[in-house]
Amino acid sequence: MSHPIVLSADAVLDIDEAVEYYNSRSYGLGFEFADTLDSYFKKVSQLPTASAIRYDNIRVKPVDTFPYTIHFTIAADNSVIILRVFNN
Repeated sequence: MSHPIVLSADAVLDIDEAVEYYNSRSYGLGFEFADTLDSYFKKVSQLPTASAIRYDNIRVKPVDTFPYTIHFTIAADNSVIILRVFNN
């Protein structure tokens, strides 16, 4: 069962800043980052409980190819709320 993904305003800002940064370093790299995040969001949507709870009921999914972690929680309606996408 797939859980709906909801991006917080902070997560959208984090992603936009990262895409802009990576594209400024090498054109297209930011779009590759966005595509990678999209695939990770799909993984989280499929099995959100596979990621460990790190703090205050917040789960963290590391991104392998970029130095980022996805911080999310599972809402009462079983949607996955992406809170932040942090650069490590």
